[in-house]
Amino acid sequence: MSQVIFSLVFSFLVMSWFSLSVVAATDSSYTHNDLGENTVINSPGALTLSGTTIKKRFFFNVYRLSHFMEKPQRVFPNKDSLITFILNANTQQRIELEFLRDVTREQIEEALMQGIEQNNADSDLSKIKQDIERLSSGFQDEVEKHSTLTLSRLSKKKLNVFFNNTLVVETENQALADALWSIWFGKDPIVNTEDLVQNILVN
Repeated sequence: MSQVIFSLVFSFLVMSWFSLSVVAATDSSYTHNDLGENTVINSPGALTLSGTTIKKRFFFNVYRLSHFMEKPQRVFPNKDSLITFILNANTQQRIELEFLRDVTREQIEEALMQGIEQNNADSDLSKIKQDIERLSSGFQDEVEKHSTLTLSRLSKKKLNVFFNNTLVVETENQALADALWSIWFGKDPIVNTEDLVQNILVN
């Protein structure tokens, strides 16, 4: 009797796993890494740190934000011209967030959407909201202090998202990448962009 029960349970688990695999494979826009493997962030070329700043909420430090990019082959006369280049150029970039306090996955998701809405007030963001929910599903429910979130933009369209150096999403959704970059480089950024581009402007 116990052998029969064990066989039924084993068959159910195998079928459940297969069904989940098929569902994940049907969405060609996103690739999730659910294996929990520690995937090293690979960047084909060396990127330059353009600047670092701290996101604060009230009196608390929430996260440290660093922006990296391919060093431009031109000189920018001011901050605004460089930010326009960052938003529009088809160049490799990377945004790294190190959380400076414990947060939840829901808090990260809400903060990302607030930043996007703040900089895209006249746009229909219903599809972007779904994309953000899908993206954040790869995060841990409880995000501990010093956890990292990395947005690696390999081109204008291609975006890889890493949580604690583990690849959680690969996508060629340019609308999502543009929306995420607008949080920190848009018309009403949630951080001091001067600090984020200082190294490039100085050099």
